[in-house]
Amino acid sequence: MSLNLKPLSQCKVFIVDDDEMVRLSLGVILEDHFSVDAYSSGQAVLEACEDLLPDLILLDINLPDISGLDICRRLKAKATFENIPIIFITSTYDTECQNACWVAGATDFIGKPITASTLIHRTKNHLENKLRLEKLIELTYKDPLTGLFNRHYLDLEVANVFKQTSREKKPFSLLMLDLDFFKLYNDQYGHPQGDACLKLIADVIERSIQRPQDIAIRYGGEEFLIILPYTDFEGVKFICDRISTELETINIPHVKSIWGRATVSIGGVIYEHQNKVSFDELINCADKALYAAKSDGRNCFRLSFCD
Repeated sequence: MSLNLKPLSQCKVFIVDDDEMVRLSLGVILEDHFSVDAYSSGQAVLEACEDLLPDLILLDINLPDISGLDICRRLKAKATFENIPIIFITSTYDTECQNACWVAGATDFIGKPITASTLIHRTKNHLENKLRLEKLIELTYKDPLTGLFNRHYLDLEVANVFKQTSREKKPFSLLMLDLDFFKLYNDQYGHPQGDACLKLIADVIERSIQRPQDIAIRYGGEEFLIILPYTDFEGVKFICDRISTELETINIPHVKSIWGRATVSIGGVIYEHQNKVSFDELINCADKALYAAKSDGRNCFRLSFCD
C-alpha cells in the first residue's frame, strides 16, 4: 500500500553548530537531498522551531549559550516537537555522555569526523520513519472530510499540551466555532455541497492559524475547535478577526442566511492559570461564549476569561 509520503527533498533539516565550517560542510553534504537551514546558537534554533517546524534536527552537544542537551529536553517536553528526530553530532563517545543524550531524548548519534554517506543515509532513514509515523497519526487522528484533527486526537493528545502550559503558567486559549444556519444551507444546496462548504471553512481555519503548536479540530457536525496554547487575549482576538475577514473575502454563497453568505459564530476562552481549571471546564466556558455569540445575532465572536 502506498502511503504517499512527503518527498524527502521537501523535508526541513536544521543544522545547529557554533562552528561555521561544520555548518557549511554539513550543509554541502545534505543540501542536494533535503531543505537545509543552519543555526549557530541554541536560542536561534529554539526560536526557529516555533516558526518553522523542522522534520529533523542535527544538533551539536556543546553550544555557547544553551547546551544541546537542554535544547533537546526543551523540545521533547512539548507535544508539538516530541516526534521530531534529534541526532547529536559529537566527537565524545564515553558512556556518560551517550547516556545523557538518550535521557534528554536523542534519536541517534553521528560521530565526528563526519562520513558523508553515513550522514545522508541516517538522515534519510530517520526522516522516513518520522514521515511514516505522521501518516499513521493522520490516518488515526484526522477527520477524513476536512483534514483537521478529530475528537479522538482531542481526547488523547490535546490534554498533554494543556498540562504543558499549566506547568509553565502560560496562557492557554480555546475557540469554539459553529457554522451559522448550516441546516438551512444543507436544505438549500444539498449535503454534498454542505460537505464542500465544511471543507472551505476548515481551510479558512487552517490558514488562520500559522504556528506549529496551534491545533484545529473538527469537533462534530458543523462545529470546530481551535486550540491556542501560549496565546493571550489579543492573540485570540487577532485569530477571530482573521477568520471573519477571510470568510468575508471568499464569500461562500448562502441565500438562506441574513448575510447572504456563509458565516461562523465563535466563542473563545482565555485561561491564565489564576485558579485550577480542568480542560473540560474550558470547553464548557467556550461553549457558553459561543452561545452568547449566537444570542447576540451570530456572525460575531465573544471572548471570556476562565479562572
